[in-house]
Amino acid sequence: VSNCVLNLVEDVHRPALFSELHRVVKTGGRVAISDIVCDEDVPGPLRSDPSLWSGCISGAFREDRFLRAFADAGFHGVQLVKRDERPWRVVEGIEFRSVTVVAYKGKAGPCREGNHAVLYPGPWSEVRDDDGHVFARGERVAVCAKTYRLLTTAPYRAQIVGLPPHQEIPEHEQAPFSCAGQRPRSPHETKNGPMPADYRAAQDCCEPGACC
Repeated sequence: VSNCVLNLVEDVHRPALFSELHRVVKTGGRVAISDIVCDEDVPGPLRSDPSLWSGCISGAFREDRFLRAFADAGFHGVQLVKRDERPWRVVEGIEFRSVTVVAYKGKAGPCREGNHAVLYPGPWSEVRDDDGHVFARGERVAVCAKTYRLLTTAPYRAQIVGLPPHQEIPEHEQAPFSCAGQRPRSPHETKNGPMPADYRAAQDCCEPGACC
């Protein structure tokens, strides 16, 4: 939704605008907003030109601040899903173009220990989510049940490998989980079945006619 509507809101009221946007979206829902953004700050003379205000120029968000406004309001998984390659207008060297941002609501809630883990497969050496969790490529990272649920649904699930616990812990039995510091998750907590007692047993399993 939106069609240059957000650009018409004065700077002082914009935090309240995004806060209200976050409030009215149901938990688990998302918003998709299209608007005009700019690649540089709009200088004072352009911001005071009435004709440019009505043309979605004077009040345009700088593109990085537009994305940050969603995160500051409590949204997560903020994505720039559309960005026109060619600018819509160029005024005094400043490029104005249409973008579409998608953002999700649902990261609030307690952190509980469910023996979950996630693994980031690459290609970046590491990535960081909106709560500050850092996932290094190829490492099993212990996460709370809430973070696991978030990272194994849109928009993250195509980029994260979820490792569910070998033995589920009922929600009412889950202890508080501290997200203050990250730690690896032992593979024994997430394996799908008991491991062979020794290497020879593992080899036997792959003999012709065996479990492999």
